[in-house]
Amino acid sequence: MHPMSKFLIALAALLCAALPGLAMAQAAGKVPPAVIAVIDSQRINREAAALKNARQQLEQYRFNFQSEIAKEEEKLRAEEQEIARQRSVLAPEAFEQRRQAFQGKVIELQKRIQERSQSLEKMLNSVREQVTLQVIEILKGLSQERGFNMVLDRAQVQIFIGDNIEITAEVLKRLDQRLPAVKVALPAGK
Repeated sequence: MHPMSKFLIALAALLCAALPGLAMAQAAGKVPPAVIAVIDSQRINREAAALKNARQQLEQYRFNFQSEIAKEEEKLRAEEQEIARQRSVLAPEAFEQRRQAFQGKVIELQKRIQERSQSLEKMLNSVREQVTLQVIEILKGLSQERGFNMVLDRAQVQIFIGDNIEITAEVLKRLDQRLPAVKVALPAGK
């Protein structure tokens, strides 16, 4: 038997077993009926104007930073070659001091690159949080307008029957109206 057939049979059995309990709970006023809407969070992440705008800002910043780093790396390569040329003329102690100073510069540059990458990731996460807060507010409004009381992510829905419960396009439309762009607070300095 096909795995999907097994899943559908198990789901049908579960629903049949659960329906009498749900009906009794609803009759007792304990559990409201589930009215479900489906949203595609991956699509929102891809298509939301604010996130696109933030990614563009961060990409430009990353490009500028990488250009700056490339220049510093070139300086370090030149310094490394100079130290290598001077190895035969420097006293061992002097050579070791220059080599250690050079290593310190390399480590400092690597540290700066790592810190900047983490900073960029934090900034993108901050933008995502802002978008998520707006999406939650939009979902609250839509739930009052359309009467749903549960939202599922499309990635977690196994069976999807009918497009009338899919609300992603409306959420994107309202999100882009409320939050068309986000100014990313980029770190200053090096």
